[in-house]
Amino acid sequence: MSKLNIDSIVNVVVSTAGVATARKGFNVGLIVGSSNHLNATTRCKSYSSLDAMVEDGFTETDPEYKAAALYFAADARPQKVVIGYRNPAESNGETWVQAVTDCMAKSAEWYGCYLAGTVTAADLQAVATYLETKTAALFYDSSDEADKTSANTGRIGVMKGLGYKRSLGLWSGTTYAGAALMGYAMGGNDGTPNSHYTLKFKTLPGVTPDDLGESEVENVKAKNGNVYVCRSATYNQVEDGVCANGGFFDELIGLDQLANDMQLACMDVLKNSRKVPYTDAGALQFVLACNGACQNAVRRGFLAPGIWQKDDVLNLSRGDMLETGYLCQAEAVADQAESQKLLRICPPIYVCANLAGAIHSVAIKVIVQ
Repeated sequence: MSKLNIDSIVNVVVSTAGVATARKGFNVGLIVGSSNHLNATTRCKSYSSLDAMVEDGFTETDPEYKAAALYFAADARPQKVVIGYRNPAESNGETWVQAVTDCMAKSAEWYGCYLAGTVTAADLQAVATYLETKTAALFYDSSDEADKTSANTGRIGVMKGLGYKRSLGLWSGTTYAGAALMGYAMGGNDGTPNSHYTLKFKTLPGVTPDDLGESEVENVKAKNGNVYVCRSATYNQVEDGVCANGGFFDELIGLDQLANDMQLACMDVLKNSRKVPYTDAGALQFVLACNGACQNAVRRGFLAPGIWQKDDVLNLSRGDMLETGYLCQAEAVADQAESQKLLRICPPIYVCANLAGAIHSVAIKVIVQ
């Protein structure tokens, strides 16, 4: 019997697909406190329930437990929470921003952040300043009387003065109400079709609606703050879901998630290729990667078809219809400077996207004959 094989004639090489980078879910919150059930070495730990926290020694009297109880009570229940530790004894007291900074170094899975315990206005400002440079968001609550007036001396008013886009304040008489708001914000962002949401009109189980007058509500809103009130003795709801700069939180988290998905998708192209040639076909691989990220955003309900109202971008002109809700394009390789080619910098990629937006109010005109 012949012992000759056929490898020299037909050679089959099996190559497995590259492993995609793990995606940040944008659906996990961090609650930082000073209870001694964790330590500076562990710093932060993930929990899927209050029972799991109890197993580590947390009790119903701990600020972290109380905040997590409201967090997990959200109608759109988040799957997990990260509990972080602040050491109040270290060097006359570790600052909140030092604790949050170390939590970010130790755990990359959280997006929302809430401080549970005795937190001063200066503490909030310091953490807000730090998170403004990160892909994360600070949730906080205020019961300052000044925030219900025209004065800008309360926590929400001061935050508006800073103009930060990653800080979301809720005026509430319920302790740890900001953790409840973070719970819905994280739990609602589960990535399923049409899962994109607006925070306005949402119910916060465990939080008592505040009995505010119309002028008090408007004063808080004028400072880009949020309230939890009851309308028509029936509807308990959050209003309006905005950050300190006046931008809607749902747009912030949606854009953060889209940018993250595009960044990692393009990194996957580089990591899983023998090489990406400096050609139009090579640049197209990054365009296709961005297309995939945008399509996921459409599936979630964050992007939608619409008319392009901005300036012309390559082959897209003002007034053109974005039929898919987005258009990703790359400049031609022939148009790139020689220095860019020598540095192996890809031709610029342009992603034009149309936000689906949300309706927050309706005007109805009734005509009777």
